[in-house]
Amino acid sequence: MIELLGLNHKSAPIEVREKFVFCEEDIKRFVPLLREKGILGAVIVSTCNRTEIYVDFDDDGDFSGFEVFEETLFNYRKVDKSLRTHFYRKSQNEAARHLFHVVSGLDSMALGEYQIVGQVKDAYNISERNNLISPVLIRLFNKAFEAGKKVRTETCISKGAVSISYAAVDLASKKLASLSSQPVLLIGAGQTSELTLQNLIKKGCDKFTIVNRTFENAVEMSEKYNATAEDYSKLEELLLINNIVISSTASKKPLITKEMVANAMTLRNNRPLFFVDLSVPRNIAHEVAELENVYVYDIDNLNLVVEDTFGKRRGEICAAEQIIEEVVVDFFNWLGSRTLIPTFQSISHCFQTIHQNELEGFMKNSKEIDYQKATEYGEHITNKLIRTMISNVKSITDNGKKQEYINLVHQLFNQN
Repeated sequence: MIELLGLNHKSAPIEVREKFVFCEEDIKRFVPLLREKGILGAVIVSTCNRTEIYVDFDDDGDFSGFEVFEETLFNYRKVDKSLRTHFYRKSQNEAARHLFHVVSGLDSMALGEYQIVGQVKDAYNISERNNLISPVLIRLFNKAFEAGKKVRTETCISKGAVSISYAAVDLASKKLASLSSQPVLLIGAGQTSELTLQNLIKKGCDKFTIVNRTFENAVEMSEKYNATAEDYSKLEELLLINNIVISSTASKKPLITKEMVANAMTLRNNRPLFFVDLSVPRNIAHEVAELENVYVYDIDNLNLVVEDTFGKRRGEICAAEQIIEEVVVDFFNWLGSRTLIPTFQSISHCFQTIHQNELEGFMKNSKEIDYQKATEYGEHITNKLIRTMISNVKSITDNGKKQEYINLVHQLFNQN
């Protein structure tokens, strides 16, 4: 059984999403708590726009679904249970369909963006290397990557797609005159920061400073783009000489405080300072926006920029969803067949046992019969009956989707 508990940029504002961000260490601590409740495996997708927890569990096991799921999460995060209204809950087909939409870029703030693929792969790899995944989730996520690849190959959903980093730069260009002449401070040296820098270059910017907690990473990126790398300890003084600050790090606490910016603004003679915070949790304290001539935009403020390009690719959504539906059906056909394996084993064992018992009884009373030929013919009849029965079971149970029929057939052929 597959279940999903999640929230995203459509169901929860950033101040709620940032309470549920998971790093690898969080995942390694949290998933074992769910395993104690009866799950077989989990994958947690945690990005700036979403936290989604996918679990697999046995219907006959101890895990009792969303109630235990939510209680474990909220106790782990020590947050008020009133926040549960921001979460969506999906099971089986709906959970798989949602994941395939996510990987295909259909559920992103920036429709068709590609960065989500790498983020979901990172989430999958974390569960895999820490032995937190199950065979069903392995298959589910690999089918999701297959669906995403087909959607991007066979439709134009990603053609002209904007990224969050592009939206950040576009927002800056709309809010500031002569963007190209502005000195820019980038906090963080990861993929999002690099994409942002590339988009700034396209806008004509050429004055960049990069700071990162790991100075070597800042140096590496600065050498690649002819920028300046500075030690993280100089962050506050760098606010004096840069007019745009774009932050994208994994810090769980604000890196820029109101006091820091207030001091900087005094020394800047109150010249305007423009912040774009692409991080969740936020790197820039929300009180910073209270200061005069200071402008702070977080990731939720980028919606309007992204919406401008949405209509251009809306027509591709139907084609993408058709592809996704085909992969969903394929996955659940596999999952249904998998649930039928014990039933097929019971049928086979039942007929094989009858064949062996009847053959032995027959041979005791038929001394002149060729034992080898009788055995071969009996096996031929037995295998034919098994194949016919398995075919009928697949049909009656809708390839394993009708659990009540599976249970009945399994009981009919169970020899225990």
